[in-house]
Amino acid sequence: MRTPALTALVLSLSLTACARMEGPSLPLVTTLDFTSFDAQQGTLKLRGGTPSGLLSKDAEPEYITVSADGRAAYVTLQESNAVATVDLTSGRITKVSNLGLKDHSVAGAALDPSDKDGGVHIATWPVYGAYMPDAIASFTGGGKTYLITANEGDSRGYTGFTDEAKVSALKLDPTVFPNAVALQADSALGRLTVSRVDADTDGDGDADRLVAFGARSVSVWTTDLTRVADTGDLFERKTAELVPSAFNSNGTASTFDTRSDNKGPEPEGVTVATVGGRPLAFVGLERTGGVMVLDLSTPAQPTFVSYANTVDVTATPASGAAGDLGPEGLLFIPADQSPDGQPILVVANEVSGSTTLYRVSTTGTLTRIGRYQVTPYAYDQGAAEIPAYDSASKRLFVVNGATKGLDILNIADPTAPALAGQVNLGAYGASANSVTVKNGVVAVAVQAAVKTDPGKVAFLNADGSERAPAVTVGALPDMLTFTPDGSLLLTANEGEPNDDYSVDPAGSVSVINVAKALAKK
Repeated sequence: MRTPALTALVLSLSLTACARMEGPSLPLVTTLDFTSFDAQQGTLKLRGGTPSGLLSKDAEPEYITVSADGRAAYVTLQESNAVATVDLTSGRITKVSNLGLKDHSVAGAALDPSDKDGGVHIATWPVYGAYMPDAIASFTGGGKTYLITANEGDSRGYTGFTDEAKVSALKLDPTVFPNAVALQADSALGRLTVSRVDADTDGDGDADRLVAFGARSVSVWTTDLTRVADTGDLFERKTAELVPSAFNSNGTASTFDTRSDNKGPEPEGVTVATVGGRPLAFVGLERTGGVMVLDLSTPAQPTFVSYANTVDVTATPASGAAGDLGPEGLLFIPADQSPDGQPILVVANEVSGSTTLYRVSTTGTLTRIGRYQVTPYAYDQGAAEIPAYDSASKRLFVVNGATKGLDILNIADPTAPALAGQVNLGAYGASANSVTVKNGVVAVAVQAAVKTDPGKVAFLNADGSERAPAVTVGALPDMLTFTPDGSLLLTANEGEPNDDYSVDPAGSVSVINVAKALAKK
């Protein structure tokens, strides 16, 4: 349900949709929703099947990247398997692009779909994967801007609605799947979690196709969302080769193969940086763990560079002895901003609650140099989720889901990150979801106590004190990012429904005029 304030924001947007998003006339907050695309949902062939049946409700914006010139933003709509394009010069969402499906029956795009097949069995199967990206980043190659997505996959699982089903529970169309009995065995596809709402394409009550959540890969796209590359089955094959005892696991040998039936290694986070003259992608594998490094010098042919995984696979995951589990947020610190003058990759690990610093060599290999572990140990409570860095104070800001606040780490010595403070964000809402820093301004996305209500963005100083009053944005603000010049701050407001689906707020993107936000008293 929209509050009067949110309704006023949307009305203001509709009256000023053609105004340029620059200069002193820009409002404090402009919230963009997807109402104008509701009539196009069928034409766009976006994932649906929800109680609302409306893109404006279903979009659930997840992650944002902004072009280097600051004129466009690209927003992942994970559950809708789409990316939205935002024109920051006109203040409009100009396009919603359906990302299509990955064909796992094609050589090079194989997968292991079963946790009951006795081990590693990567093969082609009559299954599609909905890309459903979480993180997105942009980079330049040959003078062109490209996008790269981490194709995690995510289902809608609520008491009031679920789009999940096991293949064994579906009635398969006998014409499409003449070998249905064999396919539905546990050692074949029977255990695989697929989309119930994407299965029946002709409305006759049986499954005409099998669509898994996520693509177990990263993909490279042009800015018009034409796919130019996908890493196929690279991540599963490389983890099977390099950490075989933890293949498709939750990071350790005791959970070996348990994730094969549900998104496999689960690539979630991605960031891109130029190192040694080459654009490199750093990809966090949320389930298997570790970071894949890819060379993007030829955007149409990403190539494997290295894989860093420091987990002790022999340890019990919940013991605290396994190391870094569940990489969630990745942050690259270039040499000219780094505390020691050398490039660093920061990885926040949500399951283990640890923040890890890696040295990045010119060859693209990662060497762990420092680590901070939240204490007391909080297993799988999101105690380290999203990191951000302020070069002036040499501090990291890390979202701590266990405390629902923000941890401040001093990394003046990157080999010994130390807790410098903690920020209680209770005055702004229930919990922090994301953080970013630009020009000394620390911005934090905070969801409301009732997650379907509008959230807030808090503005802090590097010591955690309030810099300016918080501003109201859409429901469930998550990832947020500044434009390159720091003049605008964008938030992806997921707008998830409540558990029984009786309240389903609009997904939206809020654009904040930073100068006006900081001038508030």
